[in-house]
Amino acid sequence: MQARLWRKITVSHYNQESGNRTLRSGCHSLIAWCALIGLGLMLGGCKARLDLAGVEAQAAKPVQRSDLFQAAARYQSTVIVVGAMGVVVQSEDGGRNWARTVLPDKPFLVDVAACPDGSFHAVEKTDGLWNRQAGGEWTRQGLPEMTEPQAMACDKANTIWVTGGFSSILHSADAGANWEFWSLDEDLFLTTIQFVDEQHGFATGEFGTVLRTSDGGLTWERATDLPDSFYPQSAWFSDAATGWAVGLDGIVWKTGDSAETWQLMPSGINSPLYGIAALGDTLLAVGDNTTVLYTRAGSQAWQRLAATEASHSWLRAVTSLGGNDFVVAGGGNLFTVTIPGDGKLSAGRR
Repeated sequence: MQARLWRKITVSHYNQESGNRTLRSGCHSLIAWCALIGLGLMLGGCKARLDLAGVEAQAAKPVQRSDLFQAAARYQSTVIVVGAMGVVVQSEDGGRNWARTVLPDKPFLVDVAACPDGSFHAVEKTDGLWNRQAGGEWTRQGLPEMTEPQAMACDKANTIWVTGGFSSILHSADAGANWEFWSLDEDLFLTTIQFVDEQHGFATGEFGTVLRTSDGGLTWERATDLPDSFYPQSAWFSDAATGWAVGLDGIVWKTGDSAETWQLMPSGINSPLYGIAALGDTLLAVGDNTTVLYTRAGSQAWQRLAATEASHSWLRAVTSLGGNDFVVAGGGNLFTVTIPGDGKLSAGRR
């Protein structure tokens, strides 16, 4: 701003024709200059303190408007939500209170998984794995080279699974010390992976790709592709037979026969859905404009949660909290969603 307010004023060099005009202009500018100096001296004498209490209070909150949450996971009463810029928000009491951590170098965390032994693992876009043993600190280790990790899971045997580019699936049975690699040998991203029991798991990805295993991940076979080369943003399987995949335009595909066939399940919206998870017989899907949809076992229709504030933000992370609760999070938002006994959902911002 000073470069624009202050300028050098020269009044001594002028020719005869323009000298008087230049001199008058110079004098006027000089007077204005002196007035500004006087004002600056007056203001300089007032040493008012800048009140940053409001800024500091906002910065102390566990959730910031700039947060870009990507995924959530739970083990017993511990819930962890991760996102861009190394942000980790965690609750040790089932979602009632939250604390904020920013990991070193602020990695972009794309997914998080909880293992049966109480450990948590988060994967970053740049081939890094973050590990947190029960009650411990986060530590980082490198992943074997792969193109942009997309998703992760932990199975019943505490084996960590990571999917990414070139249809690759990595897994480690020793918390990331050693890895084994598998690929479909096709140039596509696998965007989701989940194990529903000790033997059965599913992975979905680009061009409608659906993979399944029935031997704990030793081998993977290609199931029936999602129709129309559908790109799944998220998928959830309740057991070895039943699953759902969500994505753009509010589309939901459902299978009841281990991905042999897929049926369209109308959602009633045409905006993107980015996340899906289940608790008991209730299924939640979240997406653009802070959309939260839910359905119950046996129903073929989705209902929208009206209690959620409509905004231009989005939701992607969703996981159950146990009991009747879910946590959902996305762009600058983190909510708990409760299913009361009357079947009507309610939402509360954290």
